[in-house]
Amino acid sequence: MPRRDTRSAIIDAAITLLGRDGPDGLSASTLAREVGVSKATLFHHFPSIDDIPLAAFDRLIEQMLDWPFTDDATTEDRIAQLGAMTFAAVETHRDFFNAYFVFFGKAMFDERLRTRFRQSIKTLLARMEDVFSDADDIDRKALARLVAIVLDGLALHLLALDDAHEVERAWKLFQRVVSKGTSNGSRS
Repeated sequence: MPRRDTRSAIIDAAITLLGRDGPDGLSASTLAREVGVSKATLFHHFPSIDDIPLAAFDRLIEQMLDWPFTDDATTEDRIAQLGAMTFAAVETHRDFFNAYFVFFGKAMFDERLRTRFRQSIKTLLARMEDVFSDADDIDRKALARLVAIVLDGLALHLLALDDAHEVERAWKLFQRVVSKGTSNGSRS
Protein backbone atom coordinates (compact mmCIF):
# COMPACT_ATOMS: atom_id res chain seq x y z
CA MET A 1 0.00 0.00 0.00
CA PRO A 2 1.41 3.47 -0.83
CA ARG A 3 2.48 5.61 2.15
CA ARG A 4 -0.51 7.99 1.88
CA ASP A 5 -2.99 5.09 1.61
CA THR A 6 -1.48 3.36 4.65
CA ARG A 7 -1.71 6.55 6.70
CA SER A 8 -5.35 7.04 5.68
CA ALA A 9 -6.16 3.41 6.42
CA ILE A 10 -4.66 3.79 9.90
CA ILE A 11 -6.74 6.92 10.56
CA ASP A 12 -9.92 5.24 9.30
CA ALA A 13 -9.32 2.13 11.40
CA ALA A 14 -8.67 4.22 14.51
CA ILE A 15 -11.96 6.02 14.01
CA THR A 16 -13.75 2.71 13.63
CA LEU A 17 -12.16 1.24 16.76
CA LEU A 18 -12.73 4.32 18.92
CA GLY A 19 -16.27 4.74 17.70
CA ARG A 20 -17.11 1.10 18.18
CA ASP A 21 -15.11 0.17 21.29
CA GLY A 22 -14.33 3.46 23.03
CA PRO A 23 -10.93 4.52 24.33
CA ASP A 24 -10.10 1.09 25.70
CA GLY A 25 -10.53 -0.38 22.22
CA LEU A 26 -7.62 1.54 20.72
CA SER A 27 -4.19 0.09 21.16
CA ALA A 28 -1.27 -0.33 18.81
CA SER A 29 -1.98 -4.07 18.63
CA THR A 30 -5.69 -3.80 17.84
CA LEU A 31 -5.08 -0.97 15.39
CA ALA A 32 -2.32 -2.84 13.56
CA ARG A 33 -4.55 -5.91 13.36
CA GLU A 34 -7.51 -3.85 12.09
CA VAL A 35 -5.39 -2.25 9.34
CA GLY A 36 -3.42 -5.39 8.54
CA VAL A 37 -0.01 -3.85 9.19
CA SER A 38 2.70 -4.20 11.82
CA LYS A 39 2.98 -1.98 14.89
CA ALA A 40 6.26 -0.74 13.44
CA THR A 41 4.31 0.51 10.41
CA LEU A 42 1.91 2.39 12.69
CA PHE A 43 4.76 4.14 14.43
CA HIS A 44 6.48 4.82 11.12
CA HIS A 45 3.46 6.98 10.20
CA PHE A 46 2.64 8.39 13.66
CA PRO A 47 4.93 9.18 16.62
CA SER A 48 2.34 7.98 19.17
CA ILE A 49 -1.02 6.24 19.29
CA ASP A 50 -2.67 9.49 20.50
CA ASP A 51 -1.60 11.28 17.32
CA ILE A 52 -3.75 9.02 15.15
CA PRO A 53 -7.24 10.18 16.21
CA LEU A 54 -5.97 13.75 16.26
CA ALA A 55 -4.91 13.35 12.63
CA ALA A 56 -8.46 12.19 11.90
CA PHE A 57 -9.82 15.23 13.72
CA ASP A 58 -7.57 17.48 11.63
CA ARG A 59 -8.84 15.81 8.45
CA LEU A 60 -12.45 16.46 9.43
CA ILE A 61 -11.65 20.07 10.30
CA GLU A 62 -10.14 20.48 6.82
CA GLN A 63 -13.28 19.04 5.26
CA MET A 64 -15.44 21.31 7.38
CA LEU A 65 -13.46 24.36 6.28
CA ASP A 66 -14.76 23.85 2.76
CA TRP A 67 -18.28 24.97 3.62
CA PRO A 68 -20.46 25.55 0.55
CA PHE A 69 -21.93 28.92 1.52
CA THR A 70 -23.17 31.31 -1.13
CA ASP A 71 -22.26 34.98 -0.98
CA ASP A 72 -25.86 36.02 -0.41
CA ALA A 73 -26.41 33.69 2.57
CA THR A 74 -27.40 35.52 5.76
CA THR A 75 -25.93 34.78 9.15
CA GLU A 76 -29.11 32.89 9.96
CA ASP A 77 -28.78 30.87 6.73
CA ARG A 78 -25.19 30.01 7.56
CA ILE A 79 -26.04 28.94 11.09
CA ALA A 80 -28.85 26.78 9.69
CA GLN A 81 -26.43 25.22 7.19
CA LEU A 82 -23.84 24.53 9.88
CA GLY A 83 -26.51 22.75 11.91
CA ALA A 84 -27.68 20.73 8.91
CA MET A 85 -24.09 19.77 8.10
CA THR A 86 -23.51 18.72 11.72
CA PHE A 87 -26.67 16.59 11.80
CA ALA A 88 -25.60 14.90 8.56
CA ALA A 89 -21.98 14.46 9.69
CA VAL A 90 -23.02 12.82 12.97
CA GLU A 91 -25.28 10.47 11.00
CA THR A 92 -22.65 9.51 8.44
CA HIS A 93 -19.50 9.71 10.61
CA ARG A 94 -20.79 8.50 13.96
CA ASP A 95 -17.55 6.64 14.69
CA PHE A 96 -15.54 9.80 14.14
CA PHE A 97 -17.70 11.82 16.52
CA ASN A 98 -17.54 9.09 19.14
CA ALA A 99 -13.75 9.17 18.79
CA TYR A 100 -13.70 12.97 18.87
CA PHE A 101 -15.53 13.08 22.18
CA VAL A 102 -13.35 10.30 23.62
CA PHE A 103 -10.27 12.38 22.87
CA PHE A 104 -11.95 15.59 23.92
CA GLY A 105 -12.44 13.97 27.33
CA LYS A 106 -8.87 12.68 27.42
CA ALA A 107 -7.58 16.15 26.54
CA MET A 108 -8.95 17.48 29.82
CA PHE A 109 -6.28 15.44 31.58
CA ASP A 110 -3.45 15.43 29.03
CA GLU A 111 -1.71 18.73 28.26
CA ARG A 112 -0.26 17.48 24.97
CA LEU A 113 -3.69 16.47 23.68
CA ARG A 114 -5.21 19.68 24.99
CA THR A 115 -2.59 21.72 23.11
CA ARG A 116 -3.32 19.85 19.89
CA PHE A 117 -7.06 20.34 20.31
CA ARG A 118 -6.53 24.05 20.89
CA GLN A 119 -4.61 24.30 17.62
CA SER A 120 -7.32 22.51 15.64
CA ILE A 121 -10.14 24.45 17.24
CA LYS A 122 -8.29 27.73 16.66
CA THR A 123 -8.20 26.94 12.93
CA LEU A 124 -11.90 26.05 12.91
CA LEU A 125 -12.87 29.18 14.85
CA ALA A 126 -10.89 31.44 12.51
CA ARG A 127 -12.78 29.95 9.55
CA MET A 128 -16.09 30.35 11.37
CA GLU A 129 -15.30 34.02 11.99
CA ASP A 130 -14.90 34.36 8.22
CA VAL A 131 -18.24 32.61 7.72
CA PHE A 132 -19.89 35.26 9.89
CA SER A 133 -18.04 38.21 8.35
CA ASP A 134 -21.36 39.76 7.32
CA ALA A 135 -22.73 39.80 10.88
CA ASP A 136 -22.68 43.51 11.73
CA ASP A 137 -22.67 44.94 15.25
CA ILE A 138 -21.65 41.65 16.84
CA ASP A 139 -18.42 40.18 18.09
CA ARG A 140 -17.76 37.62 15.33
CA LYS A 141 -15.12 35.87 17.42
CA ALA A 142 -17.63 35.33 20.22
CA LEU A 143 -20.32 34.29 17.72
CA ALA A 144 -17.97 31.72 16.15
CA ARG A 145 -17.13 30.31 19.60
CA LEU A 146 -20.79 30.21 20.63
CA VAL A 147 -21.82 28.37 17.47
CA ALA A 148 -18.92 25.90 17.84
CA ILE A 149 -19.86 25.20 21.46
CA VAL A 150 -23.50 24.65 20.57
CA LEU A 151 -22.57 22.42 17.61
CA ASP A 152 -20.43 20.29 19.94
CA GLY A 153 -23.38 20.01 22.31
CA LEU A 154 -25.69 19.19 19.40
CA ALA A 155 -23.39 16.36 18.27
CA LEU A 156 -22.96 15.05 21.81
CA HIS A 157 -26.71 14.95 22.40
CA LEU A 158 -27.32 13.21 19.08
CA LEU A 159 -24.73 10.57 19.94
CA ALA A 160 -25.60 9.97 23.56
CA LEU A 161 -29.32 10.61 23.84
CA ASP A 162 -30.76 9.57 20.48
CA ASP A 163 -33.29 12.40 20.60
CA ALA A 164 -32.75 13.94 17.17
CA HIS A 165 -36.21 15.53 17.05
CA GLU A 166 -35.71 17.41 20.33
CA VAL A 167 -32.16 18.39 19.39
CA GLU A 168 -33.41 19.73 16.06
CA ARG A 169 -36.11 21.77 17.78
CA ALA A 170 -33.53 23.25 20.16
CA TRP A 171 -31.17 24.01 17.25
CA LYS A 172 -33.92 25.87 15.37
CA LEU A 173 -34.63 27.94 18.48
CA PHE A 174 -30.92 28.71 18.79
CA GLN A 175 -30.86 29.85 15.14
CA ARG A 176 -33.78 32.22 15.69
CA VAL A 177 -32.36 33.67 18.90
CA VAL A 178 -28.89 34.23 17.44
CA SER A 179 -30.21 35.67 14.19
CA LYS A 180 -32.22 38.23 16.15
CA GLY A 181 -29.00 39.32 17.86
CA THR A 182 -27.19 40.00 14.58
CA SER A 183 -27.81 42.87 12.21
CA ASN A 184 -27.88 40.58 9.21
CA GLY A 185 -31.27 38.96 9.59
CA SER A 186 -32.08 39.57 5.94
CA ARG A 187 -30.12 39.46 2.71
CA SER A 188 -28.25 42.62 1.81
